[in-house]
Amino acid sequence: CSNLATGRRILWPEGPGRHRGAMGTLPHLLLVPSKQSVLANRTPSTDEETIKSSTKGVGSPAPSTSVPHTASVLVEPPAWQPPEELLRDLERSAALLERQYQVVLRHPAIDAETLARTRALTRRLSQQVRRQRFSAAHSWSPEPAVEDEEWMNMLLGSRRRFTSLQDVVKQVQLEGRIVRRWQQQRRCNGFESIGPQLDLGPARVDVDSWEAVDVFRLERESQQPLAQVFMSIWSSRNLCAITKATVEQTGELARAIEASYRQNPYHNRMHAAEVTSTAYYLWSQMASQEHMSGYFSDVDLLAVVFAAAVHDMAHPGTGNDYLVKTQHALALRYCDRSVLENFHAASAFALVQDMQIPLLEHNLPSPPADTLKGRIVDMILATDMVQHRRVLEDMASEVAAHGAPQDIDKLVLEKHLLHLADIGHPLRPGAIHKEWSMRVRQEFFAQGDAEKALGHSPAPLCDRAKAPTLSKSQVGFLSFVFIPAWRPVAQVIGLKASQPFEAYLAGNKAMWEDMAAAEEQDASPSAAQAAQEPAMVAESTAAMRPPASPCRRVRARKTTTTFF
Repeated sequence: CSNLATGRRILWPEGPGRHRGAMGTLPHLLLVPSKQSVLANRTPSTDEETIKSSTKGVGSPAPSTSVPHTASVLVEPPAWQPPEELLRDLERSAALLERQYQVVLRHPAIDAETLARTRALTRRLSQQVRRQRFSAAHSWSPEPAVEDEEWMNMLLGSRRRFTSLQDVVKQVQLEGRIVRRWQQQRRCNGFESIGPQLDLGPARVDVDSWEAVDVFRLERESQQPLAQVFMSIWSSRNLCAITKATVEQTGELARAIEASYRQNPYHNRMHAAEVTSTAYYLWSQMASQEHMSGYFSDVDLLAVVFAAAVHDMAHPGTGNDYLVKTQHALALRYCDRSVLENFHAASAFALVQDMQIPLLEHNLPSPPADTLKGRIVDMILATDMVQHRRVLEDMASEVAAHGAPQDIDKLVLEKHLLHLADIGHPLRPGAIHKEWSMRVRQEFFAQGDAEKALGHSPAPLCDRAKAPTLSKSQVGFLSFVFIPAWRPVAQVIGLKASQPFEAYLAGNKAMWEDMAAAEEQDASPSAAQAAQEPAMVAESTAAMRPPASPCRRVRARKTTTTFF
């Protein structure tokens, strides 16, 4: 029989013939004729050395000081034996093994640790015997190789690993079939048969309608715009069917996240609700396209929605540049690189850990929770405007390199999606977009005033004295920042689905351009007056001339027209 800790063979005493019949049928069993000998002539293992040192002079008295090792006999395994008989022999051998250990270890001087380890090993052996008997009774296709591997894992303490690329491919295919079967079941049976629906009552938000979401109205009505939007998405997509977090836990977490947002003009809970709603709607528009069928899963949505909800968590109302200039503790902690974005991500997962809510632990085979966490962190870091050019170039290169949108790298797409949603209010109706534009300008100016009070020079957009007008700054923002970021997403969504967004975007840009033109005209009344003076002088001069013949009158009129 193999040593349960090391896998080496143990030589058991032959003794009278009452034990030989029970054990002789086991393969690879070495027997020693001396009843007083525990181990034969070989290098002992760690467990065997412990047993010999702990049982010296214990048990039956030894009539001789040495044992003739040449008396060892190797019992060859039979050619074939029914599994039932092997299991019965194995059970008898396990019982004999335990009795022999008990005889040796019954002395009061025995080491307690050795006794405990021995009992644990024999218990594992008995459990494995029972497991094998159950497997043999319920398996329709016995696999000796798998059975041997299970025994080796039990004896040697090893873990099963993939040994070839073929095994990895088989496992991936199996998980893919499980996911497809699960999705098919959801489509056939509906959401109601899979998990409980979340009842938000009359406060539920129609997150699947772009025009129906107004976070300013939600703020006035409930003072919980983020929790309302987040839990409406949770209910609409029935995400409680895939995550191990309950609906109550998820609602509690959403309210805790919302409570962490401060009362800033722009970076507040309304902004978090707006970004979450925009990210979800753009994601759902992509997933609903025929050419993107099977590209996304509900686990992807879980990651996107959670990242959107926490992307500005506990925002102080000032940007990274201000924190670096003032040598803030957060800037020192994160080495002046994406300071706030690292802070938001760390704060979010610290909250999840403190509340002990398994939000990212799901029921699907993949991806694991750690992988989802890494993707969420990458999405949050991509909202740093310093990374705008890199995020845009990565997405543009993916779209250009792949003819089919379904071949785009999902990790690149989801980072660009959240970054676009973070600045996505130009896709909203004009009144909502204008309100967000004024709020962000107000927050910029407040930061600039704080920088001036500390003796620092603020950025031009944060300086009240140097900043361009709101209309001019928005025209530049739309033309050089937002529209280039929107174009790749519009290509993925498709022409038909992107038309409502294009209409709002074009209307908002025209609004700011008209306002900029009006402001420019109002800002220079002297120039307009100077342009009108020559016409007034010419008219007065013509009135002072004497009457002329019709031909002369025509010539004069032509001369005047040509001059002006």
